[in-house]
Amino acid sequence: MKEILRRALVALGAALLMTVIIGAGALKRVDRWTQDALFQRQGVPSSDIVIIGIDELALDVFGPYNTWDRNIMASALEKLAEDPEKRPAVVAIDILYAGTTFDQADERLADAASALNCVVTASMAEFGDEITWSNGHAVKLSALAVKRYLEPYEELRDVTRQGHINAVYDTDGIMRHTMLSLSAPDGRQVNSMAYEAARAYCLYHDRSFSAPSAKPGSFFYIPYTSKPGGYSDGVSLAMLIAGQVPPDYWSGKIVFIGPYTTALQDGYYTSIEHAEQMFGVEIQANIVQCLLNSTYRTDVSDALQLAMAFVLFFVCAMLYQTLNPIGGGLLCLGAVSCSLGGSVLLYRLGYVTHPLWLAGGGALMYIASLAYHYARAVRERHRLELEKQRVDAELALATRIQLSALVKDFPVYPDRREFDVYASMKPAKEVGGDFYDVFMPDQDHLTLVIGDVSGKGVPAALFMMLSTTLLRHVAMHELNPAKALMTLNEEICARNPAEMFVTVWVGVLEISTGRLVCANAGHEYPALKAADGSFDLIKDRHGLVVGGMEGVRYREYELSMKPGDKLFVYTDGVAEATDAHEQMFGTERMISALCKADDSCPKDILLSVSKAVDEFVGKAPQFDDLTMLCLQYNGVSSTVENLNS
Repeated sequence: MKEILRRALVALGAALLMTVIIGAGALKRVDRWTQDALFQRQGVPSSDIVIIGIDELALDVFGPYNTWDRNIMASALEKLAEDPEKRPAVVAIDILYAGTTFDQADERLADAASALNCVVTASMAEFGDEITWSNGHAVKLSALAVKRYLEPYEELRDVTRQGHINAVYDTDGIMRHTMLSLSAPDGRQVNSMAYEAARAYCLYHDRSFSAPSAKPGSFFYIPYTSKPGGYSDGVSLAMLIAGQVPPDYWSGKIVFIGPYTTALQDGYYTSIEHAEQMFGVEIQANIVQCLLNSTYRTDVSDALQLAMAFVLFFVCAMLYQTLNPIGGGLLCLGAVSCSLGGSVLLYRLGYVTHPLWLAGGGALMYIASLAYHYARAVRERHRLELEKQRVDAELALATRIQLSALVKDFPVYPDRREFDVYASMKPAKEVGGDFYDVFMPDQDHLTLVIGDVSGKGVPAALFMMLSTTLLRHVAMHELNPAKALMTLNEEICARNPAEMFVTVWVGVLEISTGRLVCANAGHEYPALKAADGSFDLIKDRHGLVVGGMEGVRYREYELSMKPGDKLFVYTDGVAEATDAHEQMFGTERMISALCKADDSCPKDILLSVSKAVDEFVGKAPQFDDLTMLCLQYNGVSSTVENLNS
C-alpha cells in the first residue's frame, strides 16, 4: 500500500511538473510549426472572390502611391457601378481613408461609394495596455485595450460599412488568427472587414450567414485556402479604371481592392506559407472564404488541454514505473501517435489543439527518470530565479552601453583616402535596436553593416548588442556577406528564446577595385548614386530576416563602384517616419532629399536626409530609430590625387 502511495505521489509530482513546463511555453515554437504542418492544407480559391490590386502597373500609371488623391479610387468605384445589371455584391477597400483632404476628391469618393451602396471601408484600432481597478486595487490588465480608433472621414463613413483591418500575429511573426470584432472607444462594436464582406455577400445573394461569435476581442484560427497568389488573376486597378476588365469579372462577386506590391509593405507571413509573404487583401480573401464555407476553427482553451495533459502524464508516470523499457517505449509511441492523430481529427471537427503538448510531454517523461527529472527541474528553477535577479540588475547598464557600441568617431580611418564613410543613429525616446558598423578586416577590404532588430526597448537593445557583436566577429574572418549572414543566422537561431529577429544589410568593398559585394537579410533597399547620375533604389532580392528560422541561405550580389559613386543604406525608421496626419515620409521623399545633396560628402548627405525627415515630421513624436550610413568611393590613392590636382 505504501509503495502504491509512493508511486502515486511521484507520478502526481512528475505530472504536475510536466504540465507546468508545457504550459510555460517550453514547446511553443515547435508546437506552432507542427500545427501549421498538420492543419494547413491548400484548397481551391472561390471564383466569387476577386482581387483588384494596387500593383506595380498602377504605380507606373498613376505615380507613387503617396502622391495619389482620392479621385483614383473614386474612378474605380464609378467603373464598377457603370452597368447596373452587373454590379459586384460587395466591394471591400483595404485602405484607410482617415481624415479629409478638403478638396472635391473627398466628395467624389463618397458619392461613388454611395452609388454602389455595397462598399466596405477600412478602419483601424491602436491597442495598448489598460488596467482595471477595484477599490484601489488592480484587478485586471488588458493588453488589447483600444486606445485610438481610426475610421474613414465622415462623408465616406456615412455611406459605407466599416470593417477593421487590424492584423494579429503570433510571437514568431506568423499570422494564424484574426480578430473578428473589436470595441471602439465610444462603445461601438466594429466587425472585421472580412466579416462585413462575407455578410454583405450573403445578404446580396439571399443566403444565410453563419459566423463565429462576434464578441469584441475574440479571435479565431484561420484555415487558409490558398497560398500567396492563389486569389489573384493579375487584375490591376489601372486596368479597371482604363476599362480593360469586363463587368462579368466582378458581377455579383466580392471585390477586394488593396495593395498588391511589396513596395507598399502590406505583406505578412502566414501559417500556410512561412517563406513568402501574403498581401493583406489575400488574407482577407482567405478569411472570407472561411466564413462563407463555415470552415472556421475554434481554439480549445489552454486550461482544458493542460488538464487533459495532466491526466495523461499521471497515467503514463504510473505505468512507466512498472513497465520495462520496451513496454514503456511502446506506451510512449502509442501516446505520441494518439496525440498527433487526435489533434488532426479534432481539427477536422472544427477544433484547434496543441499537437505536441501531449506527444512531447509524454516522450520527455519516458526519456528521463521521474525522480531525476523532478530534482533537476527544481534545481533549474532555482538557478533561473538567481539568473533573473542578476539580469535585472544588469539591464540598466545594458541600455546605457547600447549606444556606446556604435562607431562615433569619423572618419573611422583618417589615413585612407580611397573612401569616405559616415553613419549616424538618432534614437527614439525608447531605446531601440538599430545598429551600424564600419571596419576593415584587412588592408584592401571595408565592411559596412546596418541592421534593425524587431521590437523596441531594452530587449531590442540587448538583441542588437548580440547581433552586432556576432556579426563583427564573423565578418572579420569572412569576406563573403552571404556566408557571414548564414553563420550569423545559425548563431542567432541557436540562442534566441525570445524569438526575436533582425534585418541586416552587409556590404564588403574591395578598395583596390571598387567591387562591392552585398547581401540583404530582409532589410530596406539600398540607394546608389553613380558619379554622373542621381540616387536610385537598388531593389535587391531579400533573404529571410536573421533569426527567423534555421537553415536559411542568403544570396549575394555585386555593385561596381567607380570614383565618385555613393551608396546610402538606412533602416525603416527613415521611410516610415510619420507626421501628425499619419502620413509616412516614404522612399520617394528620401530619394529626393538624397538627390538634392548628391554632390555633398557623406556626412552632409546624412544631414540633408535627417533635416528633410525632421521638416516632414514636424512636431509629431519620433516613432522609430533613424539610422543611416553613406559611403563615397574615391578610388585608389592615385585616383584621389588626380581628382584633387
